[in-house]
Amino acid sequence: MNRKLLPLLLCTILLLGSCAKPAKIPTPPVKTSKPTEKADLGCSYFYYLWGANAEYFQRFDEALEAYDKALICDPDADYVRKKIPLIFIKQGENGKAVEWLRQAITEKPKDTELYLILAHIEIQEKKADEAIKLYTSALQYEPDNQVVMLRLGLLYTEQKKYRLAEIIFRDLLRKDNNVYQAHLYLARLLIQISDFTGAGQQFEQALNLNWTQELAYEMADFYSKHEKYEQSLKLYNAILETDDTDERAALGLVQTLLVMNREQEAIAELNRLRSLSETPDKIDLIISKILLRTDKIDKAKELLEKIVLEHGSSEASYILALIYFQEKNNDKSLSSLERIQARDTEFEEAIFLQTRILRDTGQFGKAFNMLRRIISDGSQRRPLFYALLASLYEEKNEADKALNLLKTGIDLFPDNEQLHFEYGLLLEKQGRQDEAILSMQKVLQLSPDHPEALNYIGYTWADKNMKLDIALRYIKKAVELKPDNGFIRDSLGWVYYRLGRLEEARIELEKALELEPDDPSIHDHLGDVYRSLHKYDKAHKAYRQALKLFADSDKKASVEKKIRELNDK
Repeated sequence: MNRKLLPLLLCTILLLGSCAKPAKIPTPPVKTSKPTEKADLGCSYFYYLWGANAEYFQRFDEALEAYDKALICDPDADYVRKKIPLIFIKQGENGKAVEWLRQAITEKPKDTELYLILAHIEIQEKKADEAIKLYTSALQYEPDNQVVMLRLGLLYTEQKKYRLAEIIFRDLLRKDNNVYQAHLYLARLLIQISDFTGAGQQFEQALNLNWTQELAYEMADFYSKHEKYEQSLKLYNAILETDDTDERAALGLVQTLLVMNREQEAIAELNRLRSLSETPDKIDLIISKILLRTDKIDKAKELLEKIVLEHGSSEASYILALIYFQEKNNDKSLSSLERIQARDTEFEEAIFLQTRILRDTGQFGKAFNMLRRIISDGSQRRPLFYALLASLYEEKNEADKALNLLKTGIDLFPDNEQLHFEYGLLLEKQGRQDEAILSMQKVLQLSPDHPEALNYIGYTWADKNMKLDIALRYIKKAVELKPDNGFIRDSLGWVYYRLGRLEEARIELEKALELEPDDPSIHDHLGDVYRSLHKYDKAHKAYRQALKLFADSDKKASVEKKIRELNDK
């Protein structure tokens, strides 16, 4: 071929695009045979550019054909060779890419880039162990390859093999202490193993090598979590030195100052930011919250009223309503709440507080009318409002209306777990326990980690002395979710008692009593356990306390019977 014609011919091909294609040939084989003649570099580069153009326009079959021809012209053109597996990947044919790469590695085992490409595919295919083998093999040929070491360390970290990852990163840093990513990845790893001092040191070295705002934010958050507030302040101030209008840094600075009880400095920073902000009302809201925190109620109210007047802020209206509610100024609280519209974020909270005020002040008629009006409007109704209205019906001893209302709410919002939960509780109160269990099981279908539903089902089964293994599993999960809930601890103790695991029952019930010392049922349950353990004096004491706390006459009679039985021993 006349080499002088190549540039002109190439330009013509690129302009023609899809109109000029090489002759169709089969997809290139995994292994290309080396010709005996001398490599034609011009020919190879010509077909490489042709392939790159086809690849750019996503004509991948054409690109493969062109790259294959480029390799025929120059079998040693590695830059072309590595294009082929990438095309397979783009075509979604990872299997072909893997096969091609493994063959290429066999032919050129010292080419670490091949290992990197293949390892990337293996990770995508969730074959992390295979990727680790590939990275390890690559390091045998090129032990100082920083890219391979970094990727291997990250992969070990993702697999929670922290010790192996740490060895990799520290080895890399021994060879070159100026690798920014190694310091950063090691810092994040050390946080995972609770070496916070070491993490801080690595963060500092990373920041010294490459100061970026994002890293400064990450470090400031790290220092704040570990109560090193001065370091956080230093970082936020450093960011603000580069851009004093950075709201994220300014608000981070304010938050840190507040944690350090330096409210005046926080307010001063907010006032500075306010003069620069496009949304000064949001800054004023933060200032008002700081004023409330420092018990400067009147100043906070004055600022909040100004925000409402000038900006119509629903959040400011809601905060004002809460202040007035705490001051027992119900009329002003209701007036503030009525400003909040259905489109506002605080709408549900506003309706909840209005309902509470109207109920507490005996204005049931207004509460009923308000909630009925809202749920009749499709644009305003929320699942919470059905629960609120049902609770009012229940309080007025109209349980059937409450149940029907909740059923209507469930029909409209079938995936709302709280409505199913409230429905189940009401069924329980009506003595319809089997239906209540079904409702609670629906809650768990929607939210498997709903602690109250888990506890209800587990306790009910334990009380009936049925399905105890499942009941134990449910209640243990509920305890994991809410370890400081005395009532759930009581359930755990009770299911242990039913299983005959008396010592475990005693431990859990004593914990429950520490959390809820005035609950009669816990005293009663603990009395049963003590009696079974032949600790009769403690049983007597527990039963007497239960008898004192129970208000229900039937439950009192049950405890009195237990006390008589103990007296007969």
